Amino acid sequence: MDYSETQIIELRNKISELEMENRLLKERMDEAGVSYADIVSDNDKVVAESYDQNQGARIKRFEITDKVARDFFVMFCRGRKDVYDLRYTNPKTGKNGYYTQCFNRWDRDCHIQKRDGVRCKDCELRAYKPITLPLIKAHMTGTDPNGNDVVAIYPMLENNLCQLLVFDFDNHAKGAEQDDHANIDDSWKEEINALRRICKNLDVDAVVERSRSGRGAHLWIFFKEMIPARLARRFGFALLEKGAESVNLKSFRYYDRMIPTQDVLPDGGLGNVIALPLQGLALKSGNSAFVDDNWNAYEDQLKVLAGTRRLTRQEIEDYLSLWYSAGSASKDDGNDTPWDKSTEIESGGVDGVVHIVLSDSIYIDSSGMTNKTKRQLRRMATFANKQYFQNQAMDIPNYDASRFIYLRRDAGKYIVLPRGLREEILKKLDDARVRYEVEDKRTVGRKLNISFKGNLRDSQIPAVETMLKNETGILHAATAFGKTVVCCDMIARRSVSTLILVDRADLMNQWLKRLDEFLDIDEDLPEYQTKSGRTRKRKTLIGNLQGAHDTLTGIVDVAMIRSIKKKDGFHPMLKEYSQVYFDECHHAASNSAIEVLQEINAKYVYGVTATPKRGDGKEKINEFLLGPIRYRFTAKDRAEEQNIDHLVYPRFTKTVKPHHLSKTPYGNEAFELIRNNDVRDEQIIRDVVECVQAGRTPVILTKYVDHAKKLSARLKEYADRLILLTGANGTKVRRAQVEKLNNVDDAESLIIVGTGSLLGEGFDYPRLDTLFMATPVSGENVVEQYVGRLNRDYEGKENVIVYDYVDSHIPKFDKMYASRMKAYKKIGYELCVNMDGEKQKVNAIYDIENYAEVYWRDLEEAKFSIIVSSPTLNNQKVNHIIKVLGKRLELGIKATVVTWHPDSYKYGRDDTRMELMERLRKAGFEIRLVEDSCEHYAVIDDEIVWYGSMNLLSKEDADDNLMRVCSREIAEELLEITFGSDKEMQEW
Repeated sequence: MDYSETQIIELRNKISELEMENRLLKERMDEAGVSYADIVSDNDKVVAESYDQNQGARIKRFEITDKVARDFFVMFCRGRKDVYDLRYTNPKTGKNGYYTQCFNRWDRDCHIQKRDGVRCKDCELRAYKPITLPLIKAHMTGTDPNGNDVVAIYPMLENNLCQLLVFDFDNHAKGAEQDDHANIDDSWKEEINALRRICKNLDVDAVVERSRSGRGAHLWIFFKEMIPARLARRFGFALLEKGAESVNLKSFRYYDRMIPTQDVLPDGGLGNVIALPLQGLALKSGNSAFVDDNWNAYEDQLKVLAGTRRLTRQEIEDYLSLWYSAGSASKDDGNDTPWDKSTEIESGGVDGVVHIVLSDSIYIDSSGMTNKTKRQLRRMATFANKQYFQNQAMDIPNYDASRFIYLRRDAGKYIVLPRGLREEILKKLDDARVRYEVEDKRTVGRKLNISFKGNLRDSQIPAVETMLKNETGILHAATAFGKTVVCCDMIARRSVSTLILVDRADLMNQWLKRLDEFLDIDEDLPEYQTKSGRTRKRKTLIGNLQGAHDTLTGIVDVAMIRSIKKKDGFHPMLKEYSQVYFDECHHAASNSAIEVLQEINAKYVYGVTATPKRGDGKEKINEFLLGPIRYRFTAKDRAEEQNIDHLVYPRFTKTVKPHHLSKTPYGNEAFELIRNNDVRDEQIIRDVVECVQAGRTPVILTKYVDHAKKLSARLKEYADRLILLTGANGTKVRRAQVEKLNNVDDAESLIIVGTGSLLGEGFDYPRLDTLFMATPVSGENVVEQYVGRLNRDYEGKENVIVYDYVDSHIPKFDKMYASRMKAYKKIGYELCVNMDGEKQKVNAIYDIENYAEVYWRDLEEAKFSIIVSSPTLNNQKVNHIIKVLGKRLELGIKATVVTWHPDSYKYGRDDTRMELMERLRKAGFEIRLVEDSCEHYAVIDDEIVWYGSMNLLSKEDADDNLMRVCSREIAEELLEITFGSDKEMQEW
């Protein structure tokens, strides 16, 4: 059937009216917390302006004069004038993005050209281009067909002031920039409509701009004067909190949307960038335009902008005073933690009985709840994103990192929260005296005939008993605790259908082996349908799923988590299991794992891990999805259970910054210094050879495949067997290598070389007693995983030793070693000074709580020399060391202080530092100045070494630590690094 042009227009208008009606009804329903039927009555009449399909034609064209462009930028969309970004589309790939404009961008020494990881703010050639009036005019004219004239500004000035606040509702997920940050669903419209209502309710002038893509928006609030970004953001947080009392805000993403994104810029930082509105090319399609409540572009864009009230600082402060006095928007709204101000359920916030359904998640009927109560419930599944704030501190863009992470959703009248919050939810409802009823729709299944064939160690029994008291939770147990065996016993005691989720093939093989070894299952072999429709019986009661291989039985199964979900949905058997275990559950925070765990309907859901803490701070996700940690058996507990010495042997290297590098290397450039360092490799090889000759069995872990190959090639002649295991090898090759490893005779000497990514977690070879960290790592989790390779019991194992290579003259690696020391202390490792495992006579790893007494006593008892290397100085520590050593200096003790040259500081007053150095010099200290790297250590009598992250002559940080060793070798290495080239040092 053919339609005339007039009929098509009429149909489009009708569709627009229906869409508008639907939106208005949804908004009313959300605000009232009631069903559709409750809000629509005979007297309700939805009035909706028709949506104009030709948005570009609505906009009145205007001449872009110098005055128009100047007023647009200076009065409203004002940011930094000395720097800007320009949109650029690659003509070959079609990819586009925004790039900071610099006069030296195409210089051959530009770090972007060299791709060496140095960021613009650290570049010595940095010369930003300023914004000019022709640029603004070109942006507003939009003559470039590819949009390469779009200007983006930095709203936050160097003095941390701003003149606008923007809520950005574009899609900033990774890859979205290729489609001009277009959103893929319509939730952004619902969110910005809610925010627009808040502004209207609170009499705050705001204007909404539809983005260039047409599938996103910005809400702009303008200020009449420059105000501190801290105040602007505090106002934004308070606006949301006050508004949430009357408008149902379902999402916490509003807090992510706010620009400026921080109160204070880091040194040299620019902050976040945002594209200017009114871009000429996009305006032709009705985008980059200001729109009304019905999403129609205003006819006179400049008139709307000119008519938008700009808030004064006094008005902002008056709003804050009013909202505070009204009892909302607590005064810490600018502290970036709005989710934890009020998670207590308010008394009287619920009318009637709350219906709760337990299924794949916790479904809470929100009918009869106030908006405040709904928001309090949603807050429970929200926490701060550590990565966001780290990026912010380092001035790294947060395009795809949200300020908050939330694992909740809304489904009709239900607020859906993760299973791990059940106990907390019920407690808060009880505390608020809210009545509730719980309906359990989780899968329970029938009882099976499963028995346990093994014997538990005494330390394992409490773990089983504690875990079985709870329907959900995490077992945190160190490597070699026997987590798999504990889970086998739990499976037998529960005797219900069970699924074990893993994320690596080697873990699957370990589980299949242990399940077969420790479980006796007395059940009929299940039947299944072949592709041709025939009925067959499974060959085993323990099935597995990996890729296309599917032998799941529904009794006891092991599955790769990535194989559970396919393009066409989840495996049909997923919801049939009564019990689920997720091994290495610290990986539960990955997107694929989250999706699977939110689909599981089992009554019993457990996680198992040796390292629940994650480097990215997302361990809260594990507890949301699996429940809290119910039982702990730490690496320190395991070390004590083994009843052997656990030792770390620090090996200082001679790695230094090459002279051709003008700045201290960071990132990949720093790792290149050790990846291709023959002198350093020779030190490692000598240590490994000595270790093998002493009858030890070492594993060498490196970050790089080529480094592993190079080390293995050099070491193969020094042992009967050398096994190289890296992720670069195919599955068949690795399987063959593991088979060779399993066939190594105890009498044969053995060296294992591999990458940390492959062997650092889950690799099980009990004979190992020595670990070589051939490349630096940091973080408690990584250290615990690496040293866990040595935790297995093995006959004749007398101790375990970690050879830790300390690249002290490279600041990045020096900090990483300080992080490792903290981890060593926590997991019960002690220091040794040689391969024989000779331990120190005193507790050798210290923190700020316990170092002082031993350290100052060492200084007082010095016989002939003291060298203290401390980058910074402060009055208190300088006075104290002069007081402690005054008499010793009179007796001829030689004392030297190594510290930064005043020119090396980027903060504080030089005259204060020079006065402190002069005070030390007059007291008898020799002062040596360095302009680049300055370590944190003290060497006493060329033998006693204190080394770590602490400034020994300045203020300590709470996380600082120090090691104390008596070793002439280590002392010589440190002093050679510092004093080996006197030409780089100056005497004060």
